[in-house]
Amino acid sequence: MIDLDLQINQNTLSHAYIFESPNEKYNLEFANDFSKKVFENKGIYIENKLNPDLYIIDNENEIIDIESVRTLLKDTVLKPSNKIIKIYIIHNAHNMRTEGFNAMLKTIEELKDYNMVIFTTKNKDLLLPTIRSRCQIIRLDTNEITSDIDIEKLSEIISEVYKGNISSFYANKAFFDSYKNDKLVIFDGFIEVFNKVIKTKYTDDEASVNLNIKKLTDMDLGQIEEVINLIYTIKTGLKNNINYDLSIEEVIFSIFRGGMTK
Repeated sequence: MIDLDLQINQNTLSHAYIFESPNEKYNLEFANDFSKKVFENKGIYIENKLNPDLYIIDNENEIIDIESVRTLLKDTVLKPSNKIIKIYIIHNAHNMRTEGFNAMLKTIEELKDYNMVIFTTKNKDLLLPTIRSRCQIIRLDTNEITSDIDIEKLSEIISEVYKGNISSFYANKAFFDSYKNDKLVIFDGFIEVFNKVIKTKYTDDEASVNLNIKKLTDMDLGQIEEVINLIYTIKTGLKNNINYDLSIEEVIFSIFRGGMTK
């Protein structure tokens, strides 16, 4: 991994970073610790929670709305209180939608000397290539979080549906019904499957993934993003008690239609 401490000490820091690992909690902790080191190296000793020049967007696993992004962008033109540096952390940046990424892109290209932007993500490939190309990507060394769902079974069902075998979904209806009392788990499982598909699709590391994930790499990025966007919309709607069965079917049929267009 790139020696960030050396960058801090030699004053060779980038204006934009991506911190990536499957452990979302660790990603945010690392970004906070790194920010603290940067401030202290410049003689600024303030706790992060009290630091007016540390701006964090943390919507946990919710969609990062465009208004949150615009508010951050407006702040970047303001000079820091410490007169030296302002740091912006966008946690789980993969939860931004396309309009948010596009808004961020122009700002990254025109960052002030006193600005630093840090994106955290569990998968850098979920960020726009134009964003990735303008950031220094740091792959963090941490253990992957154990899933609460049988990813192999879920990926098998998704793969069959994508191939046009919609009956596979109905044959496994009991599998989906078992998560009615813990709805977020199944939708997070969908997202995990597609994250693995993206990672496999754009890297040569196929040894650790199952056959069904490999089969799904036939999906193009636009199809995958459409399904992921739908899942995040549904996750938000679950708080308003939208129908679970209809939501699962909506995701399944979105995958089915994507396969039929190939």
